[in-house]
Amino acid sequence: PAQAVAWGIKRTWQFIEQSIFTLTGLFSGNVPASSLSGPVGIATISYKMAGQGIMDLLNFLGLLSACLVVMNLLPLPIVDGGVILLLIIEKIRGIPLNPKILEIITWIGLALLLSVFVWVTYNDVLRL
Repeated sequence: PAQAVAWGIKRTWQFIEQSIFTLTGLFSGNVPASSLSGPVGIATISYKMAGQGIMDLLNFLGLLSACLVVMNLLPLPIVDGGVILLLIIEKIRGIPLNPKILEIITWIGLALLLSVFVWVTYNDVLRL
């Protein structure tokens, strides 16, 4: 069991590094945005991995979980990273942000997130 835990930690860290590398590649232009997958693409890949065996499926699910961790910690207003950033800003200022400003920031983050969601889903459907 100890060896399995050590291997799991090592693989998880590799998946997180791979997710960060892909994300930075997207912003630098080294990774095409069309290579991203949304829910349809994830379901398709999951189905293929399940057909190859339980280990491949578990490996893919580990990669997916690591990607979600990295995405959740981005400083976007609607995810945890954005909330952490706003809390840091409040701490530095010493006073809470105006609720109206927080609402606007949240709506902008939601619109951005939904736009990306629709776009990657559209690309997934085109790939099918």
